[in-house]
This record gives sequence, C-alpha cells and structure tokens, in this order.
Amino acid sequence: MPSSLPVIDENNPFYCPGITASAYLSSLRRKARHGAAARLPQPSNDLISFARVLVQDENYKPTLRALDSDDDDAESTLVPPDKTTSTKASTSRRPLKRKRSNSFSDLRGSPKHVRSSLSIQESSFEISVKRERLQYYSAKYTYSPFINPKSSAKLVRSNSDNRARVRGLEDELYGPPIGTESPRGIKPFIERLDAMIPGIRLQARLSKLPDLSHQAIADYLGEHGLLSSRILTAFRTSEIWRLALTESMNDEDGLNLAGRSVLSVFSKPNGFFFLSELSFNGTPVQDIDLVHIHHLPRLVTLLLNNTGIRNEAIFHIVALRRSLLQLSIATNPHIDDEAIPALILLSKLSFLTILDTSIDMPGLRRLAKVVQDERRMIDIEVPTSCESYIDALSLNYLADIAPPLISLPSLVNDLSAAALKRNLSAHAAHNASIVACGTKQEMAARLKTILETREMDLMVREMLEVGNPK
Repeated sequence: MPSSLPVIDENNPFYCPGITASAYLSSLRRKARHGAAARLPQPSNDLISFARVLVQDENYKPTLRALDSDDDDAESTLVPPDKTTSTKASTSRRPLKRKRSNSFSDLRGSPKHVRSSLSIQESSFEISVKRERLQYYSAKYTYSPFINPKSSAKLVRSNSDNRARVRGLEDELYGPPIGTESPRGIKPFIERLDAMIPGIRLQARLSKLPDLSHQAIADYLGEHGLLSSRILTAFRTSEIWRLALTESMNDEDGLNLAGRSVLSVFSKPNGFFFLSELSFNGTPVQDIDLVHIHHLPRLVTLLLNNTGIRNEAIFHIVALRRSLLQLSIATNPHIDDEAIPALILLSKLSFLTILDTSIDMPGLRRLAKVVQDERRMIDIEVPTSCESYIDALSLNYLADIAPPLISLPSLVNDLSAAALKRNLSAHAAHNASIVACGTKQEMAARLKTILETREMDLMVREMLEVGNPK
C-alpha cells in the first residue's frame, strides 16, 4: 500500500500492510523533514516506538537520533552497530519466519495477516430503504377515498370488487336501477328477471303480454306466484301501484318456506313510493309481519281477508293512518271488539269491511258514536249478526217513539213512577223480556238502559245507511 503512515486494524491486531521497514523509515524521515520545515507538530512517541519495533524485528539496531533534524543524509539519522556483531548474531540465530495460522476462521474474523472485512460479519445487517404511502385508514376500510388500491398491496379487494360493493350498497339503499318502460329500457329488465328465475322461459312468456309495462309484469308474476324477495326487490324503484302477494306467499303444504321473507323487502328504505294497493288475501300472515309495511308512504288500499290476523295486527296498521283509505279485514274470526280503538284511529277510512269477524254490537256502537261526532263518511260492511240486529230493532224495544213517551235518557230522572211504568210497558209490548214493574229506582235504571241502547243502535243504523245509500 502506498501509505506513509501505519494502518491500524482494531479488529485484527496481526494485520501487516504490504510495506517494508526501510521504506517506512524513509517515509518517517521525509515526514520529519517536511514537518520541521513547515513548523508542523512533531511525530508522536507512538510512531517512534513503532519504528523501533520494526528495526528490532529486522535484527537491525540503529541509534535513533532526533527525527526533527535537518540532515538530509539517511545514514546520519540511524547509526548501525558494528558489522561483526551483526554477522555473528545473524549466524547464531535462525531467521525469523512468519507463521501462517488459520486460527481466525470465517466465523471469528479475518485471516491473521489480512485486514478484517465487515462484509462477512455484517452482511445480514444490510439496511434497505423502501418507500411506502402513508395511510390514515386501515386497509380493511376499502371505501376510504384516501387509499389508492392500485398502489397498495394490502387491499383485500380489487377495484372491480370495490365497485361491486359500492354498487351493492347503492342498490340496498336506493334500490337497483330498473330503467324506463320504453322497449329499449324494458328489455334488459326482462333479461335480468329471466336470469333470476331460470328454466321457465320467463323472457319468452313476458314478451307475449299485450301491455308490456312494469305493472303488467308485476301482475303476471303475482298471478303465477313468482314474486320472491329477489324479484320484488327489483321492483323497488319502479312505478307500480298494485301488488298481489297471495300466490307468492301461500304455504303450498310446506313447499314455500320462504314466503314470509317477501314482506321484509317493504322495510328497505326508498322503495315502492308509488304503491297504493297491497293484497294479502287468502294467505297466512302473522301480526308482527305487518310492521314491514309501515314505510309505504302512499298505501291507500290494504286487503287482509282470511289471513288469520288478530287484534294486534290492527294496531300495527295504525301506522298507515295518514294514507290508508280502504281496509278489508273480513273472515278473521280472532278480531273482536278490542280492535275497535285501533279502527277508530284510522280516521281517513272511507271503506271498512269487518265481515265474518267477532266484532259485535258493543263495538259497533262505540265506532258509530265516533263517526257521528266527527262527521265521518265511511262505507262499512258489518258481520251478518250485527246487520240482522239492526234490521230488527223493533223486536228489541220500541224504535219509533212518539209523545207522550220519552226518547232521551236524560229525562228519565224527571219521570214519576207511573210515567216510568207507562214507558216500560210500551217497550215491553215489542220485547217480552222487558219487565214493566218494580220500584221507581229499578224502573228508572231499566228505562234509561233501554233508551241509551236505542240511541246507540240508531247511530249504527245511520252509519250503515249513510255509507250504503239505496
């Protein structure tokens, strides 16, 4: 190595650079001369000691003088000893040889006389720099607008998966796009329905409809019991106004176990804004199922004939009181007079049928009073037993009362015992079960009950006559 100073290897004390002692000493002399001329600092004692060791190793013991002298003669700096002494010492002593040792293995360090290398011991500690984009959201939140899926290898879904997921969320919130009712827009809609129900040639069957519209398609699917939850979801954003779910929800002797799942489609937001008529006639419906139709904003007609519902279902229907005008709950024998308060809350009803229910005259009297007080106009169909009772009022008491008999219950307390007996006798002539004798208090209470019943029955009759003009 063309170096003027010794190279020290802290990891290998046996390291020897490829430079002879004489060359090194000459370098020291030149360094000393130039240092003295330039008034540089003197060489350190370490360098002088190192030179002395090298001289002794070569069996050459010079006399060291000051290295800072200005003598240019190389011999003046180092004075050799007597030649005979040097020859005698060299003949009596074996020349020194450097032994090569393999004690420094690759695992411990460098060879004995070779400079150590850091690449062997520290090759496994190489540091590599990798630039990554800083992310403020976890990789699992793939919808973050700050994550670029093309540059992030940790994203679980690809771009197409993300688009499909966003499209699915939009369909869940706003409904799938259905297109227009033009030939160009209705064709892909029919193809989608055919893909949902394969194997029945639905596309060919729908193309034969005379009026090819969304409503006509919905009617056809409803008649054939094909309105499953997936098919019904496809109509969420359409402008259909009528749906018949009877055939689609029928039990079919246990073969249609998913029929009730159709109702859950109505609970999804932003759907069926134009639906005004809904029919469940003839199919089993549980009371709690009706909570799914609370979100229908324009439902006008609700048909629940022969569905097996109870009084609880009527209270669920109260949520539709702002739009419901026609309600049919006929042929549901579990509905009785306890459902009357809920029916009273449906203040906009213009048609109500309670045929073949357990609602009796006490419930009708309560409903008729509210209808008269609020001056409602309602067409109502009552059970046959109630209708027969109204037609035969004269068999229960004197219906057409003329003076001097009283017709107002509030006047009963002003009558004498004879007048009470005379009024009771007139009513007993039409109904033999009425007793026209007893104490004054007993006759007054009996007459007051008859007149109050008569007054309420006349309200019921008026309600039926006004709703069903002849």
